[in-house]
Amino acid sequence: MFNRLRSLSKPPSPVDDGPTCSIPILEPPGNIPTPVSSLDDTQQEKVTRLRNHFDEYMLPDTDEYYENEKGFLTDNTLRRYLRARKWDVQAAIKMLEATVQWRRTEKPECYDPDYISPEAETGKMYFSGFDKTGRPIWIMRPRLENSKNSERQVKHIIFSLERAIRLMPAGVENISIIVDFKDASSGQSPSVATCKKFLDILGNHYPERLGKAFVVSAPWVFHATFKIISVFMDPVTLAKIKFAIDKKDDSEKERQKSQTENEWVFLEDYIDVHQLESVYGGTYNFKYDFDVYWNALLDHTGRPYKVVRY
Repeated sequence: MFNRLRSLSKPPSPVDDGPTCSIPILEPPGNIPTPVSSLDDTQQEKVTRLRNHFDEYMLPDTDEYYENEKGFLTDNTLRRYLRARKWDVQAAIKMLEATVQWRRTEKPECYDPDYISPEAETGKMYFSGFDKTGRPIWIMRPRLENSKNSERQVKHIIFSLERAIRLMPAGVENISIIVDFKDASSGQSPSVATCKKFLDILGNHYPERLGKAFVVSAPWVFHATFKIISVFMDPVTLAKIKFAIDKKDDSEKERQKSQTENEWVFLEDYIDVHQLESVYGGTYNFKYDFDVYWNALLDHTGRPYKVVRY
């Protein structure tokens, strides 16, 4: 049994890609373009209205969680929630109040890494690299699922989102995700309920944090699941999901296009090859090592955590 679990958890060995490295890329490259974002007068007035509301709503400065909440309720956060609600001030207030209450109860940035760490042992989710716009790359590999603890699985997702925010270079507000289904069995593919839970967390409490999501080697069962969950998704979010294919096999791309209406793309068009793992067509021959990765992640994002401005 133990040997079977180990075999399921073993990542594929890259072939002829040179020496491997277990150090994840957690420092952004220096050539990231600075995003330009400006608001018109009407939008700025709505940000001011939201600011006035949440200045009153915020915890008193004597509360032990005050600095955390102050760091979260930045103008950038207000703008993200307004964008998520199509600049409807009352809808944005309702949404953000729900998140503030959730954060006061959950304190997601304060999760204990020691509690989360068993979920990270196999490398089923980790960060390494940045895309061409500076977004941290979050890699997910369902075949390496190692846990039945649903509560801790969800907290691992939230923990990862919080750490991603701390990896973002200045001016970057969202992430890129690679979901790699290679060698995943139907039992390891996420269920409709799990996918919906992830989308609920992302949409309700981390709006505007998804930049792009790339699906790699998706099996037929995922395409079936995707068709079901897509009806629950905001069209803007749905458009951010791309299906990736190897540039070496255009014929496979044409064959699979019929399985989804979402766009098929090449990862190299979005991620520089030096930031992309060799198994996805890049030049970085990364081999996941839990101890090396976990220590590097905590060194970069806080041990046990650090308060930042969102």
